Amino acid sequence: MNALLSDIAAAPDGEFWFWTGALIVVALVTLFISFMFLKRSRLITDTPTAKIRSAPQGYVELSGFGKMLDGPPIHTPLSHTPCVWWWFKIEERRTTYSNGRRSTRWVTIDNGRSDALFLLVDDTGECIVDPEAAKVIPSTRHRWYGSTARPSTGPKTGGLGLFGRYRYVEHSIPPLHPIYALGQFRSQGVHHEFDEQSDVRELLAEWKRDEATLLREFDADGDGEIDLEEWEQVRARAVAQVREKLANQAAQPDIHVLARPTSRKPFLLSAEPQEKLVGRYRLQAGLAFSGFLLSGAGAATALAARGLL
Repeated sequence: MNALLSDIAAAPDGEFWFWTGALIVVALVTLFISFMFLKRSRLITDTPTAKIRSAPQGYVELSGFGKMLDGPPIHTPLSHTPCVWWWFKIEERRTTYSNGRRSTRWVTIDNGRSDALFLLVDDTGECIVDPEAAKVIPSTRHRWYGSTARPSTGPKTGGLGLFGRYRYVEHSIPPLHPIYALGQFRSQGVHHEFDEQSDVRELLAEWKRDEATLLREFDADGDGEIDLEEWEQVRARAVAQVREKLANQAAQPDIHVLARPTSRKPFLLSAEPQEKLVGRYRLQAGLAFSGFLLSGAGAATALAARGLL
C-alpha cells in the first residue's frame, strides 16, 4: 500500500490528473445512477395500481395482460412468432488485421423495435398502449447464430453455435402475458361534439337531395308535393333519427390510451411483476453506489497521496 501511494505521489502531473479526474467522473456518474435507480424503485412502490375503468387522467400505474388489437397481427421479425412487442438486432462477426495482429468483433448490421399499438387488459376494461419511447423489459429473450444476414432457422431449431458468422438477438412479449405499466393515461370519448339542430338540418338537406324517396315516404295525399303538415312529419322523423344516433354514441365506452408521459417521469412496460422489478432497481442502485464508494475512495486516496486532501 505504501509503495502504491509512493508511485501516485511520484507520478507525472498529466498522468495523475488524468486518472484522478477519471475516478472523480466515475464517482459522480455512479452516484447519479444510484439515485436514479433508487428513485425509480420508490416511484414504483409509492404509485398505487389503478384499474383501467376508473384510472385518473395523468401519470398512472396499471397491471394486466397484453393483447393484440383487431387487424393485422404483430409478429417478431426474425422468428415470426406472435407477440405484442418486439426488439431485434443482427450482428456480423468481422475480422481485421493491423500490424500483424488479428482482431475480431461483432458489428450491428440491422436492428429495430416495435412501435405497433396493442391492448393492455385488466378485469375492468382495456387500454390502448403506444410503446414508442417506452423502457420495455421483455419476457422472452433469444440469441442464436447462423450463416446468412437474415436467419433461416429459429432460435429453437438450429444454427451454427458460436461459430456462425451472424448473431441474431430477439426480445419480445407474447400475447396474454402479464404486463406492468407506468405511463401517461388519458381517456377520450368516441363521439363528436353534438349539435342537434345542426345535425337535423344536415340530415334534412341530405333527404331533400333524394326527392323521389322523400315523396315516396312522406307524400301521404299523393299530390307530388310535400305540404306543411307532411313536412312536420319529415322533420319529426329527422329529429328522432338524430337523437337515436346520439343515444347510440353515448352508450359506447371511452377509449383509454397509455403513452409516453409529457413530464420526465419514466414510461415503463415490464413483463416482470412489480415486486421483481423493484428488487432489480434496488440491486442496480446498490451496485452503482458501490461503484461510487470505490471510485470515490480511489480519487480521495490519490489526492491524499499528493497532499491535496
